[in-house]
Amino acid sequence: MKWIKVERGDVECTDDSKNTIYVSTNLADKLNTQTKLVFGQNEIPITVQALSSIDECTGDHFHDPALIRLSQNVFDQLLIQKSATYQIRYTDTTIYIGPVIGFLLGDQHYYYHHRRLKELTDAMGVYEKVGGLFIAFRHCSISWPEKCIYGLYFNYENKRWVYGKLPLPSVVYRRGFNSRNNFVTECRDVSNWKVFNDVRFDKWQLYTLLRENDQLKPYLPETALLNVDSLSAFLGKYSKVILKPNKLSRGRGISIITSKPDGTLEIHDYRQFTNFTIPASQLEDYLHEGKYLKRDYIIQPFLDLARIDGSPWDIRVVMQKNRWKQWVCNGIECRLAGTGKMITNISNGGRALELSEALTLAFGTEVDPIQVSKDIHSISMEFCKMMDQTGFHFAEFGLDLALDQQQHYWFIEANVRPTFKGFKTLDDRIYRRICYEPILYSASIAGFGWEDSDESEI
Repeated sequence: MKWIKVERGDVECTDDSKNTIYVSTNLADKLNTQTKLVFGQNEIPITVQALSSIDECTGDHFHDPALIRLSQNVFDQLLIQKSATYQIRYTDTTIYIGPVIGFLLGDQHYYYHHRRLKELTDAMGVYEKVGGLFIAFRHCSISWPEKCIYGLYFNYENKRWVYGKLPLPSVVYRRGFNSRNNFVTECRDVSNWKVFNDVRFDKWQLYTLLRENDQLKPYLPETALLNVDSLSAFLGKYSKVILKPNKLSRGRGISIITSKPDGTLEIHDYRQFTNFTIPASQLEDYLHEGKYLKRDYIIQPFLDLARIDGSPWDIRVVMQKNRWKQWVCNGIECRLAGTGKMITNISNGGRALELSEALTLAFGTEVDPIQVSKDIHSISMEFCKMMDQTGFHFAEFGLDLALDQQQHYWFIEANVRPTFKGFKTLDDRIYRRICYEPILYSASIAGFGWEDSDESEI
């Protein structure tokens, strides 16, 4: 791999209206005089010209890049940002500068500012290994007539996300979803970018997919779409059930219903953080008043999860594709519910624990942490292999697993946009590895490399 910095042509570069790139004599000998230049999805014909004033430099290292000068016309057409350090590769017919990677965000306006992009800024800690242009954008940021994005790019020189007119990236790491879940399909005919995490299955779709897998089926809680009859049947069978919004994550919108021997129903409504009791005869009225039947819910038995000091806990597993395009487990954390709470999500007051600590606190010496870790890896890897067989492009999952008090494994859910704040409190090195892996994977599938393959530094 070779590193470059780009500058605007100086007085020796006489015609700024032409598509010309100026390089050292040594590099010019390796390039065809007439070729094309690709940057992201932009491509233009160019003329390569040697310039004696450009020092010879091998560009073997990020901090010692070779210099390339571009006519203003090239800058204008390709929308190249001068603050970046890039990789360059070339064939007999084409020069590639990059990588140009996009982060597709959701529509929440408060995300769209440097101060709100902390997680992406943390991911840029690996910038010196891949270089390139990284763009944060929303669906509405794209100008299809101009074939550009009005978004934020990471300015490596000042370590900030800065607004600019930017090229369409060659690879998109999808970090947000909205009502336009068909975004990738819409754009497929007019763009050639590779989008990973391109779709998100809802809970019901995922359940119907997983139950066809003989290896994963034993770990699935029975699941049904919510209606009055299905809820009554579940309450009769399990006595305690959980209602989950089919399309939401992070514990949002759930309710837990317990059937009591006296004919009442105890309800913990986490939408409004209220607890109350109603007669079982008012169940249908409660569902209608809470608009559950209009909001696409599923039902599952409330699992009797393993407990620590009376509080339930579950397991978050982060699976990612690495730069060699292979699935790896980059992190396992346990999430312990807050005192008196039944929901383990850290956003709902839970806290993170290491797996070995959680197992010891919950089971003492009854379980072998090494074997549990192997089981978790096996379940998680089988899930990822199955998802690859769907034909969609996935490269990251946050899997929620659990052990119950009888030490049976349960597969609770999977998210393509996982949060992993807990890892930062447990082990900053694991947190950084989780942040960095999608960047290295993005560069790899964009056709570029990385400066150092020593994973001890990542």
